[in-house]
Amino acid sequence: MAFSNTVSQTVFNTRRVIDNAIRRCKIPAQSITAEHIDIANDQLYLFLSDLANQGAPLWCIEKQIYPLYSGVGYITTTDGTVDILNSNLRWLQEATGTNTDTSTTRTVYWASATFVTTVGVLWTAASVPIALERSDDGTVWTTIQTETPSASAGEWTWYDLSSSVATQYFRVRATSGTLSFDQVYLGNTPTEIPLARMNRDDYTNLPNKSFQSTRPLQYWFDRQVNNPVMRLWPVPNDAATVYQIVLWRQRYIMDVGTMTQEIEVPQRWYEALVAGLAAKMALELVEVDAGLIPVLDTKAAQALAIAQMEERDNSPMMIAPNISMYTR
Repeated sequence: MAFSNTVSQTVFNTRRVIDNAIRRCKIPAQSITAEHIDIANDQLYLFLSDLANQGAPLWCIEKQIYPLYSGVGYITTTDGTVDILNSNLRWLQEATGTNTDTSTTRTVYWASATFVTTVGVLWTAASVPIALERSDDGTVWTTIQTETPSASAGEWTWYDLSSSVATQYFRVRATSGTLSFDQVYLGNTPTEIPLARMNRDDYTNLPNKSFQSTRPLQYWFDRQVNNPVMRLWPVPNDAATVYQIVLWRQRYIMDVGTMTQEIEVPQRWYEALVAGLAAKMALELVEVDAGLIPVLDTKAAQALAIAQMEERDNSPMMIAPNISMYTR
């Protein structure tokens, strides 16, 4: 038998999703207009946005690192944040060595090979793109990763390294512009403790919301329209400025792009995507036979249920009942 010998190589872009959905509405290809395409794009955007209300798609869970500043008791999350799934306070052991600076680099040398797991830069001017590099001899450098930070003067940016190999030389290099910094923090041996999530009543009932400490322990997630806000308690003090908040957030699925771009859903969701879009378009397009709407709705509900049942990571679940109140 002859097979394709390829897996997941078919490009199912936005145009193909819309074409398939329109065909399910029984609209001939020659009848499709620019207005139909606009309606399809709008309905597709609404459908993808609504998925955020039905659980956390696994591919939309991502890790983020936020800096802490003395006396600042809130963190404004980045665009597209729906919810916080896990949040930890982290501190590091600083790997100090001999520093050598130029206008574009900070190089650190250690007498013996040292691990670096996290890099922080406190900027004194607008941030520039950087490369994080290591070397065994200070001559031949290996790039670990490149970053394009977005920070202003007085702001931190933190990065976890994609690989951590003990080395004697470590370098932060500006790939363009000048590396203007007040501090470069190289850290290892990270320690993380989970933050407790409060409700609004618990937060508003705190007698001193401005109380400062090295370790924020709790937060209230203030869900604003565009950028939800973490309101921390206690408020970070001076010693907390080299700590970080590590979040695992749920975000929205990426916006619908051009007709030639792909939609940010995995292959296992294509059927649910097409069926859901067809059902939504059937309600919008006057050309669709009204008798077809219940059929499309049923197909869409079935496909969505099947996709959602498989939206799991198959990891084991541990249940630990708390019976301490009965055993004291």
